[in-house]
Amino acid sequence: MKSTPNESADTITQYIKETLEKKGIASKCIAFTGDNCNTNVGGIRRHEEGRNVFANLKKSLQNIVVGCPAHILNNCVHQGADTLDVDIENIIFKMYQHFHIHTVCTESLKEYCEFADVAYKSLLSHSKTRWLSIFPGIERLLQMYPALKAFFLSQENPPMLIRKFFEDEFSEIYLCQMLSLRCVFQSHIREMERENNSVVEVKKILDKVHTMLHERKINNFMPLKVKGMLAQKQKDGFGQRCDHFSAEVQGLYSVCLGYLERWMAPMEEFSTFMWMDLSEMPHWNDVEGCIRHLAEKGVEIDDVKCFDQVTNLKKFIEKSNSDGDFSDLQAHQRWTKFFERSKSDDFHSELLKMAQFIFAIPAHNANVEQSFSLMQAQWSKERNCLSVDSLKGIMCTQYNFKHMTCKDFHAYLMSNRRLLGKIQSSEKYAQPH
Repeated sequence: MKSTPNESADTITQYIKETLEKKGIASKCIAFTGDNCNTNVGGIRRHEEGRNVFANLKKSLQNIVVGCPAHILNNCVHQGADTLDVDIENIIFKMYQHFHIHTVCTESLKEYCEFADVAYKSLLSHSKTRWLSIFPGIERLLQMYPALKAFFLSQENPPMLIRKFFEDEFSEIYLCQMLSLRCVFQSHIREMERENNSVVEVKKILDKVHTMLHERKINNFMPLKVKGMLAQKQKDGFGQRCDHFSAEVQGLYSVCLGYLERWMAPMEEFSTFMWMDLSEMPHWNDVEGCIRHLAEKGVEIDDVKCFDQVTNLKKFIEKSNSDGDFSDLQAHQRWTKFFERSKSDDFHSELLKMAQFIFAIPAHNANVEQSFSLMQAQWSKERNCLSVDSLKGIMCTQYNFKHMTCKDFHAYLMSNRRLLGKIQSSEKYAQPH
């Protein structure tokens, strides 16, 4: 951790290169990941033009880029939602702010909830950088929709944006349609951000989301509730508006698919590794393609030895498939079991090289985001004079001992005399020269 004079791509690149060289691992660096901001990776065109950290690093290090797939899904649904006539994001935020600022309105809303026979619940806000957090907000808004509509339309001067929203005959339909996307994105992003996910598992999740969106598009999918509401609007004389809404849904799916396909294109490089999740019996043709790919990266695999080792791997998978717990394991855990059960290096030496390469590639930057969260928790307004070195020490302790309970951490400290001596010494208060 270092405080740099600015956050330009050149400054960050130089710091990364200096750190890698200082640690003696520059030659072992095979991948670079970061969130998809312009400085790190940026848009597809930007990193092709060589104006970011990844492009700068690639000039000296032949590494692989992995954008944050969680951000890809987040931005995917955000891009799609922006094609709709109703700005749902702004509505959720505006409505939450209204009751957050004017607390007296909350009591009045409770009365409307009682009249509409709706259980009162606090409205939810969302993070503007994490669009997927809006789904719980949409769900809460739908649960209280009748009461909220009656409340705002009865006010003399409600916020104009909210008034127009509730006056629109199709507002509730838009909310229901957007909420139906939650099962496509919300559950998959949680699965994607699991700790120790491999890049092949992440690619499978993205492929699954793409398939689901594609099926929705070709079937012009809308929930039965939405179809029922549209049928009623047709009877009420809103036929033209219903057709427009159906076209918007198609546009939503098209934009989501287009964005997802653009950002999934760089990940096609990992297609040759897909057999390595061990969910199915590997075929030699797939393994052979993997060997060729690694040879281009400077990783030499003895294909003669590897063929026999793949035979051993097949026998292991066949036996393990009878174990119901094996299918629930993550890819790296399945490989670990295989290596543990191998009799000697001759049974897995070439496969181990492959595993070392693929599992060294970061699947996402959730760990980095966690570091930012830890930093913000410590570097608060009340502690804004905390030095970078002190913050670094706190974060290293929190991150590296995160799986240890307070009781276990206390026992660890008490058993380490050298560390206790460091804690009790005045060395930590020494000022740098």
